[in-house]
Amino acid sequence: MTIVQRSMLLSLVFLMASVLVISVGFVAVTVVLIFLMQYFPALQLLDIKVYHILVFLSIIGFYMYTAGWLIGKPSLAVVGWMKGLSEGQYDSRFYGERYSFLWRKKDKIKLIYIPFKDMIVRLQELTATLDHNRQELEQANELREQWISGVSHDIKTPLSYIKGYLDVMVSPQIELAKEEKERIFRLLSQKVQEIEGLIRTFQFKHGKPRVLKARSDLVRFLRELTLDAANNPKSATCQFSFESQVSALPYYFDSKLLKRAVQNILMNAVLHNPPETSITVQVRTDQIIQIIITDNGVGMPSEVVQRFDHRQPGDLQDKDEGIGLFVVKDLIEEHRGELQVHSRPNLGTTVMILLPLDAVR
Repeated sequence: MTIVQRSMLLSLVFLMASVLVISVGFVAVTVVLIFLMQYFPALQLLDIKVYHILVFLSIIGFYMYTAGWLIGKPSLAVVGWMKGLSEGQYDSRFYGERYSFLWRKKDKIKLIYIPFKDMIVRLQELTATLDHNRQELEQANELREQWISGVSHDIKTPLSYIKGYLDVMVSPQIELAKEEKERIFRLLSQKVQEIEGLIRTFQFKHGKPRVLKARSDLVRFLRELTLDAANNPKSATCQFSFESQVSALPYYFDSKLLKRAVQNILMNAVLHNPPETSITVQVRTDQIIQIIITDNGVGMPSEVVQRFDHRQPGDLQDKDEGIGLFVVKDLIEEHRGELQVHSRPNLGTTVMILLPLDAVR
């Protein structure tokens, strides 16, 4: 049915309803006057014109009341609904409670408001769509903030290498041979490339990184990451060790994302613990792959571990503590893995990365 046909039908219904209301009103007023004359004989002495005026005014009043009840009330509801949407109120339950007179018990439009049914249904659909779009926008903004927090945190790791090597190079107490300077320059260049990679290569879809897995030796990969962390000038006083049940483990993983995760854990163990801290990386294979990173440092506050275990999206992004673990958890989950953290104050920390064995070839 076109909008013109609907308008004509609504006009016809309105005209018929008006005739019905006026007719019923005329009969009702006449009956009331006759009834009153029987109990108040003095009314019979009034001029006939007065009766005409009383009947006319009563019919007009009855008509206005009925029209307001049948047309004005739902019209004001529609206008109020649209005003609420323009002000950003997208909760369907709010309108359902505020304009409950429009519906019967089973969420069906009352019969007397059927002419407004199409408009009310469209408002319900628009409200649901706007509410869905608002939730998606909030989620996208939340994920974007998490991504910014994660990348900002990750950039600190290569920057710590750069700062440490620069401190060594400018220190007047340390004299470096040409070969050592060349090696430092190569490492600095590598760390700069890592920073550029964090900014350039992480392509996000709905706030998550695109995983590009390739087959590589996971044991060698982790051994090199451990050695790289041990060579960081800030790790000079820490003791690193690496253990593996197998000499090699071909595995499909994203080297950039997994490197980002493991580096976070290793450098947290260095930066948040006192000198002489022992850091151990173990690789075990049983029913799953276990990457266990343990330190004997100061441990983590119980509230940080609790927030990590029960975190909701956005819980950690505004706190300095826990951002690294928050990022690591998401990166491990992109590999269909699980991250577990066990830590107690003054008793050290153990971080376990659990990966499925089905990616081994």
